[in-house]
Amino acid sequence: MSSTAPRSVLVAAALACAATAQTITWGPVLPSVAPTDVSVEGAFVFAANAHQPGIVAIPATVNGVTFAGGFQPTGWAGYINGGLNNSTTGNIEYNKLLGNSLAMQTSPAANPTGWGGIRIDNVAPLVAGRTYAIQVWFTDQRTGTPTNVLYDRQMVLSSAYGTATLSGGEVTNVATMLQGPLSAPMDADPDNAPAIASPDTQFGTHCTGTFTYVPGAETWLLIQGTHPIATNVLAPHFTGLQIRDLSVAYNQNFGAGCHNYSAPDTSSSLMQSFAGSPAAKAALDGNVLLFTLAGNGYIANWVPGVASLLYVPPTPAATVLATGDDVVATFSPSVAPPVPGGTAPQWTISSNGVLTAAAVGNQGTAYIASLAATATATGLAWYNWRDFNPAIAGSGLIKTEEAAGVLYVTFDGVYEYATTNPATFQWQINLTTGDVTMVWVSMAVSTNTTTMVVGSTLAGVSAVPVSSTLSSVTPFVLVPPTTLAPLTLSASPAPVINPSTTVTYTIGNIPEFVPGSGLYLSALYLSVNPLPGGFDMTGILTTVPGCMVYISTLDLGIGAAVTLAPTNAVPFTFFAPVFAPGFAIAAQAVALFDPAFPLVNGESGGFLFSNAVRSVTQVQ
Repeated sequence: MSSTAPRSVLVAAALACAATAQTITWGPVLPSVAPTDVSVEGAFVFAANAHQPGIVAIPATVNGVTFAGGFQPTGWAGYINGGLNNSTTGNIEYNKLLGNSLAMQTSPAANPTGWGGIRIDNVAPLVAGRTYAIQVWFTDQRTGTPTNVLYDRQMVLSSAYGTATLSGGEVTNVATMLQGPLSAPMDADPDNAPAIASPDTQFGTHCTGTFTYVPGAETWLLIQGTHPIATNVLAPHFTGLQIRDLSVAYNQNFGAGCHNYSAPDTSSSLMQSFAGSPAAKAALDGNVLLFTLAGNGYIANWVPGVASLLYVPPTPAATVLATGDDVVATFSPSVAPPVPGGTAPQWTISSNGVLTAAAVGNQGTAYIASLAATATATGLAWYNWRDFNPAIAGSGLIKTEEAAGVLYVTFDGVYEYATTNPATFQWQINLTTGDVTMVWVSMAVSTNTTTMVVGSTLAGVSAVPVSSTLSSVTPFVLVPPTTLAPLTLSASPAPVINPSTTVTYTIGNIPEFVPGSGLYLSALYLSVNPLPGGFDMTGILTTVPGCMVYISTLDLGIGAAVTLAPTNAVPFTFFAPVFAPGFAIAAQAVALFDPAFPLVNGESGGFLFSNAVRSVTQVQ
């Protein structure tokens, strides 16, 4: 007896430790109030937000953590949308995360419900013996009759270890598994103030638990729905979750750099929309529109009355392309002519009058012209967009030919669709300079009053262009929208102290100190006191809102440098025993520019701040 009793005590203690390791221990339930609710403690493993099946995924990146959209555990096919009920957290990405909720559809309606199960040991690779954090969100601000029928619903979290029997999303054999402790109830809307009771400050709740992964059986997150009104029935719901590894060294971005700015798009396209062929013929015949390559765009000039002088008729040696109705053809000139940002080795011609400097043509086989369609196409292209048909008997053809360093693409008497009315026009591409000339010899004599679109658009999606009178708006400078990318900071590799690791902090998108100087000034600051919510420096070091500091003390400044490129790589070595396992340090970069030269968004304070990076050491 005396020899077996201690052994029994040890076995019981071992089983108790195993239960704690294999199941989830929950922390407090907290109201969801801001993007900083999303934890960056530990190395990222998995994150997903839930929404109804069968739609395009809605990913969200909140506090530097990217949640993949459309996560749907087995049996969880019910859903709500509009879970925020028109409330807003003030952050578009956090709204995406909280705006929908996924439910068990086939679970029997009850109060409380059965235990809805989400298996977590196979959503991402888990490593035996490591400790993980799991964070779960629940939001439902919809109203009912009475209003608290919906937004007073609650979810209780638990976990289970073993082999589960699943029915419609419910683990029906929880009693035979090792079940972990319960969380406090998670309230769908703790302040009972959806958008109809503005202002709203609490957007559901979230809760974080920890567990140590032990392989050999299944690990399940359990959710049970309850409601304070005994007669109310419901099913388990959740909004999103993330899993993070607390046992490894990691670098985690948080916050956002400044400034992310795009000026209104007014000059990336030059288009004229004609109300039919008669209007187009009257404006275009005999004229030329010249696009001179200049930097990242073109200078367009209208040259009237010279088409007959500049037109070069195709020879019998010309290549015929796109001979069908509503077809495209891609071809390669002998030399890739320069275009904004590089060269174009392949070009695509549409039989409906669109020439694109790419292997994929704008508009494809579309024959109905519109200004709106030109905005969504992404290729650098020149438009003489009309429904042509070179396949009609007697029609002229589309021909390409090179001569004296110029690529010619000619609609040589091509008929308009369903007519025998020929149109002759030509693109001339200088293979050396990249200049493009549109030459209109004679558009079709036609009574067609459907829209015809003529002009050019730079590469990339643009705003819907206005219809400009080509003959009077030039000279016109085609340039892409003015943008300003935020200052960025990243770190790699993870700070493993076994015995040391040099982590490189890379500062990116540094502005020129003075435009045209080719000089870039930046520095890195380290702090043991992160400030996750950030503090806006407007009126202190910056002039435009949105530049935040994410560290509350400047404990070490390193890497101050003048570089010849808009990047700065700053090394920092973590080594034992100075840096013990679990030591955390936050880093943020600052860039300087001459305030006499404000940035494109008007920022004139002379400083920009990056996002922050939290680096945590471990031995591994």
